[in-house]
Amino acid sequence: MEDEKGQAMEENIAVFSKMEWWLHCAQRWGFSFLIGMVSTGIGPVSAEVLMTTDFESGNLSGWTVFSTSNGTLGGKGFPMVDLCHHGTPVSPSQCLQVQVGQLHYDPTGELHQGGGIGLTTMTNSGLMQLSAHVGVTYHSPDYKRNLKGGLFEWVVDDQVIADLDVGPVDDGDTVQQLFSGKSPVAAGRHTIQLRVTRPFQSGAGKPAPVQFVDDVMVELLPQP
Repeated sequence: MEDEKGQAMEENIAVFSKMEWWLHCAQRWGFSFLIGMVSTGIGPVSAEVLMTTDFESGNLSGWTVFSTSNGTLGGKGFPMVDLCHHGTPVSPSQCLQVQVGQLHYDPTGELHQGGGIGLTTMTNSGLMQLSAHVGVTYHSPDYKRNLKGGLFEWVVDDQVIADLDVGPVDDGDTVQQLFSGKSPVAAGRHTIQLRVTRPFQSGAGKPAPVQFVDDVMVELLPQP
């Protein structure tokens, strides 16, 4: 009986020794991995949030509106911040809504006209990251389809860095998407615009689609 107890004790000691060895190895490898991350500069990259807007305040919250040379943001009542039921019928949220297009139809000039929102901000050097939920909805008592939902563009310092072209939209349909873009920037003052345009007329009495914007975020990532 004592021999069996002694054998069991020796086995327990062996198991404990193996566990201790594995813990020791894990600690060594974990510490070595941490040192490797520090020595190679690998670590979490945090972004500086320069602006975030969900329009729940009911206004533009720091953004200004603009129109292109022959553009309009819509007829009476546009632009507006109002409830958007697109995609969240249970708990709709506020969003910016416009109805962009040409103010006066001019096939000889720049066809894409409209406008959007913009801001000017000071930043350090880094990688500017822009994102927003955008979409188009169309309702018409006379037409089953509109040929052009709208062209969304992120513009930094007058340069287009990303675009999203929404083509034909059927009556009663809604198209929505996360629209993002990135651009390296130097330290200093920068102008940011979310521009929306169409090659057709818009305004009172025109069966144009409505474009909407929500959850806008402007971030600055440090340069690698």
